[in-house]
Amino acid sequence: MPRHAKLFLASSGSAARGFLRFRANIPPRWIKNAQKSRKRIEPEIVEALRSIKSIQRDRPRARVALKNAGKQLKAVLSRWDTAYSKETFYRGIRILLELQRTGSTKL
Repeated sequence: MPRHAKLFLASSGSAARGFLRFRANIPPRWIKNAQKSRKRIEPEIVEALRSIKSIQRDRPRARVALKNAGKQLKAVLSRWDTAYSKETFYRGIRILLELQRTGSTKL
């Protein structure tokens, strides 16, 4: 069963808010998991784009099919965007923690 990104949701996707809420370490595995999740979605995006192109080419007057394919593409892109946001969120917190540890900034 997959875990929910409670820190991501609680801080509204902001790395600065997440940094203030979370003072422990962000394991590199969290970043890799978010990246793998995003990369797993990319073949679905390619398939959805090919579907739209083939409908446009083969059946240019099929408006309902084109509309449904567009909705499917938007749904897949939304999932990809969420996965990308989580990946950058965890990477941002990790960078802020590293800056704090090295004393490069006064946080």
